[in-house]
Amino acid sequence: MRYLILSNPITMKELRCRMRGMRAVLPIVAYLVILSIFVLSQFKDFGSYIEYEELSERGRELGFWLLYAQIFLVLLLAPAYAASAITVEKERETFETMQTTLLTAWDIVTGKVFSGVSYAFLLVLSSLPLLSLSFWLGGFDFNNLFWGFLVIATAGLVVSAIGIFLSTVFTRSYLATGVTYGVIIAGMAGSMLFWRFLTTAYYGYGGGAAQFSWHTIPFFFSFTFNPLFMLMSLDQDSTGFYYTSSLSGANPMISGIDQLLQGINMPYALIHVIFSIGLSAALLYGASYFLFKKSRG
Repeated sequence: MRYLILSNPITMKELRCRMRGMRAVLPIVAYLVILSIFVLSQFKDFGSYIEYEELSERGRELGFWLLYAQIFLVLLLAPAYAASAITVEKERETFETMQTTLLTAWDIVTGKVFSGVSYAFLLVLSSLPLLSLSFWLGGFDFNNLFWGFLVIATAGLVVSAIGIFLSTVFTRSYLATGVTYGVIIAGMAGSMLFWRFLTTAYYGYGGGAAQFSWHTIPFFFSFTFNPLFMLMSLDQDSTGFYYTSSLSGANPMISGIDQLLQGINMPYALIHVIFSIGLSAALLYGASYFLFKKSRG
């Protein structure tokens, strides 16, 4: 029998256990206190007088800085549970009991992932009162909030999917957790360094559509899969890869994507969301395959 995510018994059990006691409240309080201190420091920088024209710029800056802070939070917290979700069951010798249920490997994997990532999303949603200050100042609108939260949500889904996949591959929690964070850090840092290296080499040789062509593909993937770059593209109100990345090289596939986004007036972050969902689905499928292979195969 297939379960919907919200009625998956694994998800409901894990959420009930996680939300009991002060351990569910204290992280939220600590998180809001840290963000509040940051917001107050920004208002302190305004001084006793500020031009009306500056309010919109300040509001947009405050809103996006809060989004940057939250994406780091999700990248830090979301994989912590997922990376040990399966290994901890084996270490506690409760995995065999879970096998006796009617749950499929896919039910177990998705239940573990969504129960872990949902708490990180709860932290993000708790920051909405602080983000409302950006609306009050101006310059930050609902479109920025919607797409910013969507980028954060898909980033959390991807890193959680990486964690659960590695949790089915390794047998020890510390090993699965360490490798998960290593992959995430290497992916983020590698993407930025790769982007910087290719950009320097591109402009060093003069760039140009005729000289670049299909070599734009490495730029495309290193840029599109990085959620920080996507928040930057939202900040620039970008609806195209070339506009966002300040490249002039022409590639038929990427140019077609840019034209489509401009035609439907959608931000470039939409491509990131689509790719992230696809990658997460592939990782979850791989995790369910390894879980099934090792436990029931």
